[in-house]
Amino acid sequence: MHELAHICELIEQSVLAAREKATARHWGEYSRQSFILNLNGIIPLLEQLLQLFRDAKTGLEMRPEAGKPELKGLIGELSQLIGVLKRNREMEEARTGKIKEQGIHVLAQTITVPELYADLEQKTLAALLKGSYMAERLRVFDRKRDSTLSTKAGQANIITLLEQKEKELSDLREKYEENRKNSFLGLAEKESATDIENELNAASRQLESRTAITRRMFEEATESMARLERQLQGVGEHVRSVEDIEAQLTAKTFELVTVLKKERDYTKKVLMEIEHDTVQLRNTYSKELISMQEEKIGARNELEQKHEREISAARRDIHEKNQMLSHLRDTVAAREKKIQHLEGEMEKLQLINKSYHKHHAIKEHLLRHGKEREKRDG
Repeated sequence: MHELAHICELIEQSVLAAREKATARHWGEYSRQSFILNLNGIIPLLEQLLQLFRDAKTGLEMRPEAGKPELKGLIGELSQLIGVLKRNREMEEARTGKIKEQGIHVLAQTITVPELYADLEQKTLAALLKGSYMAERLRVFDRKRDSTLSTKAGQANIITLLEQKEKELSDLREKYEENRKNSFLGLAEKESATDIENELNAASRQLESRTAITRRMFEEATESMARLERQLQGVGEHVRSVEDIEAQLTAKTFELVTVLKKERDYTKKVLMEIEHDTVQLRNTYSKELISMQEEKIGARNELEQKHEREISAARRDIHEKNQMLSHLRDTVAAREKKIQHLEGEMEKLQLINKSYHKHHAIKEHLLRHGKEREKRDG
């Protein structure tokens, strides 16, 4: 296993552990002490993740390949997030200690800042999601030079395919970030909820001020105008009804703001979880795609080797048959020469035989002629 691949596995394990810790409970529901304990568990995991990305950056600097993933921005973001979390932990610890010194132990647990806690939760989950996405990019980059890709054509096809997928994922992520910033459930909703809360608080203060003035006018009128007691009672009832309406309005207002904030936080959390699941599915898809390409290349290599073996066997068979044909040609040529030689000898023997018969015939003729001559002479 390559060193960078091992670091990628450690990064994914750290991201998974930190995410499980961060999503165990909604941060806005923590008390101060619980929030401090939560940060005590989250910060070491983030520091470990930051060190792993620094190790990965060192390993990438030693690699000569082009198209390396850029880790500088993510490392800076993680470092900044860790610093923010540490500062908030220190401030919460200081506030808790100060309240306890004043002897108000109950307030030390009840007074919280849920908006701040929720915002820190979103930043932490976003950083973990970016870490998971970067680990996937590092793994894809490392697999580009895997030795199992034994043919140049296979390497080029897989590298091109992975680069296209990485570019598509990067474009999708940029579109998602842009839409999230401009969507109703993103920054626009946060600013809108804050503005509404500020306006409602201002209206509540104005209403409280006017109620106090009306109450003072009622008391002065009661003391100075006893004759208008019935009317003043009516005014008092009116004031009380206004106060009741004010109390109901304030309660509904804060309830509405709380519901809107919870819905906003829940929606953001759901979006983060969806994006995390998408990254996991994309990671699984990339691994399966690479595995399929490796199997395809392996089968192709096995088939090529089989064809090479068959071709070599055929070549050896053809060579042996060529040698046999050459030997047969030499044998036939030798036999043809021998046949030609025998034909020449046969021609000589035929000539000799003809000469012999001719000579024998002449000899017999001469012998008969000599015998006839002897008979005549005798």
